[in-house]
Amino acid sequence: MATDSSPAEAFEALRREVALLRRALEGLAAEQKAQPDYSGVLTGIGERIKEQNATLGAMAKAPALQLTPEAIGQHILRASQQVRAEEARLLGHAQNGMAAAARQIESALATARTAQDQQRAVKWYAAAGAFVGAVLMLLASLIAPVLEAQIQDVAVTTNAIDASYRGH
Repeated sequence: MATDSSPAEAFEALRREVALLRRALEGLAAEQKAQPDYSGVLTGIGERIKEQNATLGAMAKAPALQLTPEAIGQHILRASQQVRAEEARLLGHAQNGMAAAARQIESALATARTAQDQQRAVKWYAAAGAFVGAVLMLLASLIAPVLEAQIQDVAVTTNAIDASYRGH
């Protein structure tokens, strides 16, 4: 490549490029000095990340987080079975109580029926006794004069026998 420049011109061009590069480097250095120092902030963030990692590590060791969805499902299934078993036991207890109450009610009704039957029987027996008593009173009133006459005959006979033994 042929150039019309002299070595002096080439040297001057090189000097300008070096000066330009020096100014550019100084500008970069100035910009770097002008930026804030984030090292303290970054150190704080690093410490908080370490603390959070320690907390997450402790949480990861917790038994609840060790469970798989299948294991949690099994726990839920067992808990629901226990609850249903308790409900079934309580329902059976309630059914037994209801059956006992029904038996007591049936017994009370049977007793009430028996008492009613007994009262009815007492009324019939009283009516029958009154009827029999009335019939006996009627018979007694009819028989009494006959018996009185026979008693007097016996008394007269007894007195006559008694007088005949005394007179001897």
